[in-house]
Amino acid sequence: MYRHLLVPVERSDACVEAIGHAAELARSLGARITFVCGETGEHDALTHRRTEALLARAEAAARAQGVPASVLLDQGGATFDGIGHQASRDYDLVCIAQGSAVPPLAGVAVLVCPADARPSVTRVVGALLDEHRARSDAFEDALAGLRAKRLAQRTIEGLCVAPREEKALTLALRERTSALDAEFDELARLAGREAALLARIAESAMRGEEIEDRLHACARFAWERMGRIEGVVLPASRRCLRDADWSALADHAGRDSAQ
Repeated sequence: MYRHLLVPVERSDACVEAIGHAAELARSLGARITFVCGETGEHDALTHRRTEALLARAEAAARAQGVPASVLLDQGGATFDGIGHQASRDYDLVCIAQGSAVPPLAGVAVLVCPADARPSVTRVVGALLDEHRARSDAFEDALAGLRAKRLAQRTIEGLCVAPREEKALTLALRERTSALDAEFDELARLAGREAALLARIAESAMRGEEIEDRLHACARFAWERMGRIEGVVLPASRRCLRDADWSALADHAGRDSAQ
């Protein structure tokens, strides 16, 4: 039986779907998950911060399913470098996204997590994850602007705008099942807290106060909230929503993108 899963994290929609599959599998097995960056390349400051956001969202997705989760970090960031020789001892299974390269870990079984190929699902999920990536990038832009002493007030104001695609998906799912009512209530509470934090940060920025630590803390809070949506709401949506629901949501996403 699998007890410890290794899950590579990448900046792709298929990877988010794989994280959801892995979390549900780990929950059914009573296993735990370790996340590691599956992308290679230069580990500059921007890449490191984006990796931090991806891993925070993945860890929150697993924990929202009740799965013990951790992140594998090394001096180069969070990659496969340096873990190959110990992988067969530490991990039972590697879960990768459909289309991803098989990691170079000898002696460890690999599960390729399938992707939902329905066009309307792809469009809706893609719009929501685009929204999440844009929000993560907006936090990064704000933090980078602070460090460079060029933060624009409109950057903070943009973060205060409530995510549209999240709201549309959760409303559709609420109409199909009551099983997630407690999770939806918690997500609404977290969204309210995030909005309140951002409002206070915006006020402090207008007064010229130091906000970097609070903004970074708010970014981590936002990553964790988005991770809960990716780890709980998206898998439940694929199970519970009907094709007509996805079509309606896809039309909604199309109208938003046209605005």
